Amino acid sequence: MEGNEKEQSQNPDEAVEAEKADLYGSESVEEPIRENGRILEEFDKKRRAGKIEYVQSVLEGVLFRMGIEAKVVAEEMGRDIRLEMSGDNSGLLIGKHGRTLDAIQYILNKIYQRRFGEGERIFVDAENYRRRRIEALETLALRLGEKVKKRKRALVAGVFNSRDRRIIHIALKGDGLLETESNGDGFYKKLVIRPTNPVNGGNDTEVSP
Repeated sequence: MEGNEKEQSQNPDEAVEAEKADLYGSESVEEPIRENGRILEEFDKKRRAGKIEYVQSVLEGVLFRMGIEAKVVAEEMGRDIRLEMSGDNSGLLIGKHGRTLDAIQYILNKIYQRRFGEGERIFVDAENYRRRRIEALETLALRLGEKVKKRKRALVAGVFNSRDRRIIHIALKGDGLLETESNGDGFYKKLVIRPTNPVNGGNDTEVSP
């Protein structure tokens, strides 16, 4: 009777703790969970490092086959991976308007997605060309925008890839006197800057020199 009375009077929390002690000995139930979490975190870090090392080695192989000596530095950029190239032949790596860079970046993304099938993106740069390109395009957009407003006629700024067109669109987005549009098919398209109230219905379009 006394034994039964003790079991009935036992606090429910104490009963749970007693069951934990039976399962895990003196350890709390949280210890195995924390340990598993630490192991998974370490695994993710090593897997991530392996993926970065892989894509870096692929780029180094591409450069070797191109006959170009360049140093490649890889770094994390959020969930994505950034590869920076530097060397005496940076002009060859960049190409006209960054088209060689774009081609290398496209190839690396295709290889990476085929190997890992995950959503990270690979960004490739050389001598900080991407940043310098953004600054140059923003300056170009503002200069041509002023020209369009002065002449009140549309103007073809040039032929650009989607990334460059977006930079120009954003640079002129806040100007209520201007609008931009992309014309053409394919990866490279013409970007037109036009006044919101053009003369002659806006049919007269110049080409930027």
